[in-house]
Amino acid sequence: MSPTTPEASAATAAPDTKPNKVAGLPKSQLALATLGVAAAKAWQTSELPALLFVTKAAFSTQAAAYAASLGTADAVGDGTSPQSSRLKTLDKLITKNLKFVKGYLAEDHDEDGGEAYYAEFGIVREGKNFRLPTARTARAGALGKLVAALTAHQYDKKKFGSAFWQPIATEYAQLAKGSGELRGAASEAVGQKNTLEAPLRVVLGALVLSIRANYPDEDTQRGVLRAFGFQKEVY
Repeated sequence: MSPTTPEASAATAAPDTKPNKVAGLPKSQLALATLGVAAAKAWQTSELPALLFVTKAAFSTQAAAYAASLGTADAVGDGTSPQSSRLKTLDKLITKNLKFVKGYLAEDHDEDGGEAYYAEFGIVREGKNFRLPTARTARAGALGKLVAALTAHQYDKKKFGSAFWQPIATEYAQLAKGSGELRGAASEAVGQKNTLEAPLRVVLGALVLSIRANYPDEDTQRGVLRAFGFQKEVY
């Protein structure tokens, strides 16, 4: 009988630590949500016991909440697009036509081209240019000042007077407020989605281990995993 070397003994004693890749968790959030809902449904009618840290009913609610959060975040995100597009259109209109207001002031104030009155009209200096503030909320406020100043300086009857700027000011204020609220809602929805994702992955990972422990036969194990939605080839 040949002597046993230390290396051979170590090789014999060492367990196989290579992880079993029967099932994994999807990286895609949509695929994860689909898996969570499917696993929760299968678990409800399965003889597989609940986990110590989460009941079957609690996980069903958890999976449904995560799936719903994806739809909420997407819907809120989509809602910002039309408003953002319209605000950009109004920004171009404002940039194009503010020069006429500057022209009215320049005609009446030769000494400085009317720059002394710019602040009253909501016009500020940003970099090398005099314009309405770039920030949306500040620009909405500046448009209100512009309309009031046009009337106060009797430019309201001009082609680019109050009648021209008032509808722009009104719409811009509404859109700027709505856009800010939607961005806040979108941020909140995305935050909720991200908060729900990690716990969902924890339960799904534990569920895989529970299935493997309760169904040691590989063929049976594989069938149960597939029944719960753990089909790695799909995601």
